[in-house]
Amino acid sequence: MYSKNNIVFVQEEIEDKLGPMLLTAYLKSRGFNAEILVNPEKNLNKLNKMQPTFIGMCLLSPSADSILATCRLLKRELPASMTILGGPHPTFFPSVVEQDGVDVVCVGEGEKPLLQLLKQYDGTVESIQNISNLWVKKGTEIVKNSVSEFLSEQELSELPNCDRSHYYEHSSLRSNPHKKIWSSRGCPYNCSYCFNYAYKEIYRGQGRVFRQRSVDSVIEEIRYISQYGWKCLEIVDDQFLMDPEWVLEFCEKYEREFKLPFACHSSTRQIKPEIVPQLKKAGCSVVSFAIECGLEDTRTLVFNKPITNQEIHRAAELLYKNKLPFLTFNMVGLPDETIEDIYKTVELNQEIHTTYPWCSILQPYPGTQIAQYMKERGFIDDTRKINYSYFQSSICKDHVKQNMFFNAQKIFAHAVKTKMTLSSFKKFVLKPPFFLNRLYPFVFYWHYGKDIRTRYGLSWWALFRYWLYSRE
Repeated sequence: MYSKNNIVFVQEEIEDKLGPMLLTAYLKSRGFNAEILVNPEKNLNKLNKMQPTFIGMCLLSPSADSILATCRLLKRELPASMTILGGPHPTFFPSVVEQDGVDVVCVGEGEKPLLQLLKQYDGTVESIQNISNLWVKKGTEIVKNSVSEFLSEQELSELPNCDRSHYYEHSSLRSNPHKKIWSSRGCPYNCSYCFNYAYKEIYRGQGRVFRQRSVDSVIEEIRYISQYGWKCLEIVDDQFLMDPEWVLEFCEKYEREFKLPFACHSSTRQIKPEIVPQLKKAGCSVVSFAIECGLEDTRTLVFNKPITNQEIHRAAELLYKNKLPFLTFNMVGLPDETIEDIYKTVELNQEIHTTYPWCSILQPYPGTQIAQYMKERGFIDDTRKINYSYFQSSICKDHVKQNMFFNAQKIFAHAVKTKMTLSSFKKFVLKPPFFLNRLYPFVFYWHYGKDIRTRYGLSWWALFRYWLYSRE
């Protein structure tokens, strides 16, 4: 029997997160007590009653200040508990362990390191200082351990179903008909705005980055989710269509057992004639893929996404022919981007009849190639100023450009759906009447909410209630 060491994963957002759900399930299956607590600042009494050995938090770069403040608060309130940070930011910047309130950071995948942490901890830092993937604060010293191998496909297939029970005390999550699931880890591509390139460098020589669970393990988890009720399933993998044989097996087994829609993400190159009809037949309701920019040279040379407009047209035509709706990811915010460049992205979406045009403002995360590109050219000063949301503003130093990006992003979906011309787009983005400009966020959120409602079968009331609950 293992020791009584336990862990509580805390988070500020009222959102069911796959990472904590999977880690709690994994650790509980190994005999430990693991829980999830939402909004720890408002639940300090509950956390005090739990008296966890470890308090875990996921840290994204835009939320660093907020999470570190929470760490300091929790260390004051529960000095006997050790704080451990995981997620993208500690993976690429493990030196964050030097901050006040942080005891341990986990680099990369967390299942095995956290299991060893709970197994070995005897109340002393020395007992956990040599665990792979962990950086541990030991007085004024930082013990830095290298990463171990990725979990294999066999190990991924044997992981327990995500533990969703902790979230269901929140009515907005319990009644949400949109549920998420994963079937693979990793992405083989190296887009400059993404962490994948740096992630592969960290794990160089430690196994294949892209790994797929067995179809049967995914189907089993979907059966498990059914007890919580759902109307549309989102498969969150970056590249769900990477292995055609796997996808065809999944479609066959899914169609046989489930009669509800699902959504998935892919690259245009994986959208193939032998797959799309089977996706439609199985119940796929939307396929998402990234365009990012309407200019091929920018997409290839700046975003490191060597996909031609011809390939995008081919994938879209295949989906359109099979009456399978699709969502495209687009981006504005390169400081040397002109209004004509942005319209090229609008125009490409118009040409392919995008069902759900999605647009963000570029946030150059620290450690990414695009952040280095922008700093070298003097477009930005500090990548720490990035926003938590993709929809707020640009960190470009040019305030005129900032305003252009804000307006273009807010009316992007409207411009695509209404077939807006270049002259009209210029007028509405560069010189909008003052009163109209103030309405642009409402235009954006109308299309954004309406599209989510259609894709995932949500009611307007459910969207509004979830938004209110999240703001609390």
